Amino acid sequence: MDQYEVAILGCGPAGLTAAIFTARANLKTIVIGLPDRSQAKLAMHIENYFGFPEGVDGPVLLEKGMAHAQKFGAVILKDEAVAATLVREGEKHAFVVKTAKGSAVHAMALIIATGIPIRSSGIANEDKLVGRGLHYCVSCDGPLYTNKPIAIIGNGDHAAEDAVEALSYTKDITIIANAPAFAFSETYQQEVQKWGIKTLAGKVAAFQGEKWFEAVQMTDGSSLPFKGVFMACGAAGALDFAANLGLQLKDNILVVDENNMTSMEGVFAAGNCAGRCREVAKNVGDGCNAAVNVIKFLRSRELYLDYAKGGHALAVVPPEGPAPLPAKKVRVGWFSFSCCEDSTIVFTEILNDYWDRWKDSIEIPYARALRSQNDMTNLDIAFVEGAIASERAAREVKEIRKNARILIAVGACAVTGMPSAQRNQFDEPKQREILPILRAFDYSKKVQPVHEVVPVDDQVPGCPMTEAGFLAVLRKHLAEAGIHAQF
Repeated sequence: MDQYEVAILGCGPAGLTAAIFTARANLKTIVIGLPDRSQAKLAMHIENYFGFPEGVDGPVLLEKGMAHAQKFGAVILKDEAVAATLVREGEKHAFVVKTAKGSAVHAMALIIATGIPIRSSGIANEDKLVGRGLHYCVSCDGPLYTNKPIAIIGNGDHAAEDAVEALSYTKDITIIANAPAFAFSETYQQEVQKWGIKTLAGKVAAFQGEKWFEAVQMTDGSSLPFKGVFMACGAAGALDFAANLGLQLKDNILVVDENNMTSMEGVFAAGNCAGRCREVAKNVGDGCNAAVNVIKFLRSRELYLDYAKGGHALAVVPPEGPAPLPAKKVRVGWFSFSCCEDSTIVFTEILNDYWDRWKDSIEIPYARALRSQNDMTNLDIAFVEGAIASERAAREVKEIRKNARILIAVGACAVTGMPSAQRNQFDEPKQREILPILRAFDYSKKVQPVHEVVPVDDQVPGCPMTEAGFLAVLRKHLAEAGIHAQF
């Protein structure tokens, strides 16, 4: 049986944040969860997360979170925790976590961060239309449907809560039970009636639409058109752990104190399973708070110290400030793949305006739009524009990744794949039609955003990127290198 000090159940923003803190504090940490089950994974674009003024795609944020946790030594087990039991009582509790694939993990403390797992409804075409008009997170994707008709699928309080939250964006909301009747609590029944939210009992047969969701087809044959649909069929996985461990619940939410500890010592909870607010920012804060208190709990300390890897408290910065870093120019490369290179044009315009201020701290050894001789070795930062549309491009971007300490995706195609990846959505006849062209030019069958080929450290979205967005990202990474640029 694998032995850990902390087992974190759930691989979303709350769980991964907790892992960053506990692993960095030199606690042996394992994260058990399926990233694809996180609601953040399915968020098309998150616009209200701190530090991303241009917004960030959910999958990108989640990948960064996993890489961040692994950087400090956290183990990520892509499996589903199905049971947790208390095996010993004493000064320190001990727990055994069992997984769907048969693994067993022993830990001295637990952080439950399972969120509200997405349960497949079994409705035809659900998987096909995810992210194409079908969503799982109102707070993430609700703004896409401002003043447009939407449907919410579910018959319990989860559906009612999503409907009330969606009122911030649209008043044209219909809750479809996908069941013979609704099972709202009295509180949510009153809320639904108070706001005039429409309800429809009955089973859903299928979601209609080829490339994008168009309508809900009921089993009675009727077809109900909506601009978007939100699934609220999940069941709180934390309920299973609550039953195993006898944890206190309120309205199917784990009850926690100000330290994010549940009713059992040594068991903490963070994120959606421990509160109604389903914002990524709130869940990250929960994960931090739970982790800090796990560290204090396991080390039997009243105070929390920020620990560097290795177990030693970080040194206090002297009054005169940190010692200056040795002078060194940051090596920057600019690379462009399949796109119109509009961000490259913006980049050259930025250089015209800022080069005099940069030349003492930045060198650009690779930029084919600017140089006849290029060198990609030992890059500090590589900016990559464009989607990856061929095996050759995939090999090249992997080589760039090997040579760059930081890789930043630039522009919509690099960040999301679109619009370059439109051919991924072609139906079978069109795919056959373009196949000779793909073969002639050595193109791949699928166009991919950069993060699907290599790990990405940051992004500058936009089509093209904006000057402000590029400068903000560059300024941040220069600061990490000890260069505080004034621009």
